[in-house]
Amino acid sequence: MSYNSDEYYRSKAFKQMLLDFQEAEKNNLPIMLEPEDYVDIAEYYYNRGQVDYAQEISERAIDIYPGELMPLLFRARMELTDFNNPQRALFYAEQINDKFDTEYIYIMSEIMLAQGMIAEADDYLEGKYEGLSEETQMLFAIDVAGIFSDYNLSAMAEKWLNRSDRVNADDYKEQKARIHFDKGQFDECEKIYNELIDNDPFSTQYWNALASSQFLSNKIQESIQSSDYSLAINPENAAALLNKGNGMYNLGNYKEALHCYKKYVETNSDDESAHLLIGCCYMLDDKYEKAIEHFERAYRLSTKDSPYLLDIFRNWAMSLCKINRKKEGFDMADMISMADCDEYEQLVFKGSLYAECGDLEESNKCYFEAIEKSHYSPGVFMRVCIAIFDSGDMGLAYQMFKSLFTTVPDWNKGYAYMATCCFYLKRIDEFLEYLKLAVEHTPEETKTLLGHLFPVDMEPIAYYDYMIKFLEKYK
Repeated sequence: MSYNSDEYYRSKAFKQMLLDFQEAEKNNLPIMLEPEDYVDIAEYYYNRGQVDYAQEISERAIDIYPGELMPLLFRARMELTDFNNPQRALFYAEQINDKFDTEYIYIMSEIMLAQGMIAEADDYLEGKYEGLSEETQMLFAIDVAGIFSDYNLSAMAEKWLNRSDRVNADDYKEQKARIHFDKGQFDECEKIYNELIDNDPFSTQYWNALASSQFLSNKIQESIQSSDYSLAINPENAAALLNKGNGMYNLGNYKEALHCYKKYVETNSDDESAHLLIGCCYMLDDKYEKAIEHFERAYRLSTKDSPYLLDIFRNWAMSLCKINRKKEGFDMADMISMADCDEYEQLVFKGSLYAECGDLEESNKCYFEAIEKSHYSPGVFMRVCIAIFDSGDMGLAYQMFKSLFTTVPDWNKGYAYMATCCFYLKRIDEFLEYLKLAVEHTPEETKTLLGHLFPVDMEPIAYYDYMIKFLEKYK
């Protein structure tokens, strides 16, 4: 939720207004601001993780200015984005006096979309669109495209954006870039963001969006560089800190990643994913007690349908076993059933825990129980292969992957793991064979597992030819 740019919040005018507000709060003195000013201050605190205080400030503005658009709009969007409560959002939206303002129309459509009423929202917006002047229609179409993009409805977003003829306007280009991003068309996305940055090189929003696109297209160093540009503009920019942390984590620089994540949670302390990442950084540095603290914090912040629960439980359980708190670790493994996890996943994970504790007999029992119960599903078989690989037993992992590829000849996943096994087992001919298949079928996984063998800025597609030439030098 963002109504203003970082540049505005760094302006002298806003800083002075914020100082006046803070002084009045500190000394319990009355202060009268415009409704938009209250919203700006509320958003300032909201963006720094102080959601409750932002809510309090916006409620104060609603009491002072009943029916005013911006405070009610802010509260309605909070109900949608922070509390997932469309009915409460509607309660605030219906209090807006000016029902003809396009912002009122937008929030009503967002409330529909939050309830899964996609066709109804589209019909509602179509009806409002018809009554607008041609010039306003062009702006309206761009805004509506942004709303549908917010709900990951890229086809609907594209339909609306194509109605606008303002193709050279920055707001049009922003929505075009978002649609490319949602479609995984990262090269086109990056091209547009670079154009936008040429026009506005001090926009942290554009630098952050470019960094995200570069990260997802495996241009990790470029992503980190874009994040650094954003941080040079605003050293406390949360999105830039998170993007840079993710880039450093991807490169194996866990110390720098941890620094970024810790700075990020200073203003986003309720972000469960950030605490999970901090825990993982500590875990990879063998600081298991600290890791457990953050996994526990992440769990407390999570909801029952959180997409992070499985990773939280798995890493938490493994950390407990690492410091010989085995019973707690296996109790935690039992909690995996609370996450979006099937019976086979739970058995494979328990097998990896037993392996970590040195009980290979129990470990193998779990693995083969998972395979048998799944009726020898290739997917479950591969999970077992990866678990054995992660335990460091390259010889057994090699044998298991070999069995998988032999039994299911058209299976095209796991090649990067097999190539890694062959490399460490010095099976060079097989290493090259599986490397070639890996870069063809799973380039991102290949870069993660084998990228350390190649120049940092090299794309996976070039790995095979590079390795052939490299090995020829030393024959």
